[in-house]
Amino acid sequence: MRRNPTAFLTFMLIMIAARAGAFDIPYESWMGSYVGDKKIGYMSYKIDNAEFEGTKGYRIASVLSNRLTVLGADLTQLVTTVVYTDTNYAPLREDFTVSSGGKSTTIRAIFHKNTIDCVVSAGSGVSSQSVSIPDGMSLVGDAMFVMPDAKLDVGNKYTMHYFNPLTLAIEDLNVTVDRRENITVHGKEYGTVVLTNSTPMGEMTIWQDKDGDCIQLEAVMGIRMLKETQQEATSELNSAASEDFAVRTSVKPDREISDPRNLEQLDILFTGLGKEMAISDDRQKAAQIDGEPGKVQVRIKASSFDAGKSILLPVDQKQFSDQLASTVYLDWDNSAVREQAQAIVGTEANAYRACAKIREWVHANMIVDKTIGISRSASDVIKSKRGVCRDYGILFASLARAAGIPSRIAAGLLYTEGAFYYHVWAECWVGEWVPFDATLPVDFVDATHVKLAEGDAPTMFGLAKVIGSLKAEIK
Repeated sequence: MRRNPTAFLTFMLIMIAARAGAFDIPYESWMGSYVGDKKIGYMSYKIDNAEFEGTKGYRIASVLSNRLTVLGADLTQLVTTVVYTDTNYAPLREDFTVSSGGKSTTIRAIFHKNTIDCVVSAGSGVSSQSVSIPDGMSLVGDAMFVMPDAKLDVGNKYTMHYFNPLTLAIEDLNVTVDRRENITVHGKEYGTVVLTNSTPMGEMTIWQDKDGDCIQLEAVMGIRMLKETQQEATSELNSAASEDFAVRTSVKPDREISDPRNLEQLDILFTGLGKEMAISDDRQKAAQIDGEPGKVQVRIKASSFDAGKSILLPVDQKQFSDQLASTVYLDWDNSAVREQAQAIVGTEANAYRACAKIREWVHANMIVDKTIGISRSASDVIKSKRGVCRDYGILFASLARAAGIPSRIAAGLLYTEGAFYYHVWAECWVGEWVPFDATLPVDFVDATHVKLAEGDAPTMFGLAKVIGSLKAEIK
């Protein structure tokens, strides 16, 4: 079974594109979304004068709608953002919602001098989180409208800071003025300046005209956006005829791997992998190739864990406070999650055997639903018991934490059907970190599980930086 947890990440990268220019307000812009020559959706931006709690400024609204074929299923995603800013575009409030497959995740952020107070509704679960703003740091409310005074001299560089509602973190946005270029879009010629945007979620290129209008945008995975009228942008989509997005973004190695579910060792050379994703632990060793940036040699050794070597519950709470905490997506303190964990584990004191019981229950009770293209809380997943690998991993990790077992999300690649697909699973501390993949019918996690990120659920969003750009050579 093919998996792909990150179909919507590139579209989030598009939402934080920065460009320079002074805008006449009210301002409105529309763009069509394409993969290759196939239209998959549209994006709109609108800015109006507004007031928020007595402070005059702007209301910036954006809508991103896309329809994709993912793992053979029709997946529709709608992302809406409303940001209130002051007249300097500093954020005051942000409302962010992403919906897919009848499910929605909403983040409301209220900005203060030193903190951002967030309320997250991830499915049916609601939680709060405070994000600290470093002393002296200024944030931009919407990167599309924050550079009215920038000089577009080739070679100029700018660094801004913005709040990413997906990761619930403050991130850097670096903008470089690359060149000037004449381009033709839908038969019309434009004189443009080309900007490169770099964020923790990846890079994109923007062509804008002298008025600051975005004429063309290119992101990873071959996604392209073109300036259009509202009627053109919202015209009928033809995604049903387009290439499967998960297949398009998979990593196809130079040769096939036989019997991957039982593979105990894998040596693989990646091209296009940053050092922050070269993760080494007891199971996986990753080393950058000297003098060849982006090339990383990875060796994975998989083995079955001896349950007799497992620690017993309870686990030291202080040592693993982060891996036992209830978080926005791993909300194990929800009564339904707690009660289900107790019912599954019962009186089992062996941490590994408890994890095995949880994996078996999640695998038996979850139903694959490829139409849900958003991340949800465990409390929502356990209600519907439907989703893809990311939902399996979030539910498993939350049930483990509810049972008092330290757990974390692992995100990376899994080989199946001739290629590596982006995938999510979990790891638990049972005396050492041991992987568990609840999408599989067994406890053994084979060596084609290549870990590129680990931690709380939002760490999986970091995969956006490499999706569609990796190459792999089996050694």
